[in-house]
Amino acid sequence: MVIVNEEGCEPNHLMRINVGDQRLRSKGRLLLIGSCMDRYPDIIKEFSERDGGQAVLHVCLEETHANQAGFKIGSIVKYSGIKEVTVLTVDGSPHCVQLHYSIEDIKRHFAPEITTHHYVVEKGQVYEVSDKAVKHSRHLSKIQKMLE
Repeated sequence: MVIVNEEGCEPNHLMRINVGDQRLRSKGRLLLIGSCMDRYPDIIKEFSERDGGQAVLHVCLEETHANQAGFKIGSIVKYSGIKEVTVLTVDGSPHCVQLHYSIEDIKRHFAPEITTHHYVVEKGQVYEVSDKAVKHSRHLSKIQKMLE
């Protein structure tokens, strides 16, 4: 899943792992990161080791369509018995934000029993984002009303 050494972490690619891989099943927890997070190896390492460790996969939604990634993530959640999913991406990316949306859609429609966490990195600083913020960010009219 993730190779942790002095140089940092080397996560596997979401689209190149079997949905029932033992490394996923044995952890029960999944950290999904945007591929461009590779510029923050210390942050990835910190998150990968939280609470006894979790499986780490990366994906770039600029390369992989969100529907493909979402189907794969949903399959992983169900086949591997994932109970908790954490999403960690750079902030401000119109591609990375889709990873946050995908997880909440999977939770809402297919796996309401999972726990989800959202984090973004802005200028090297990690910020936790609520599922409510993820939902609101999909609705520009709601954001506009909040700004007025």
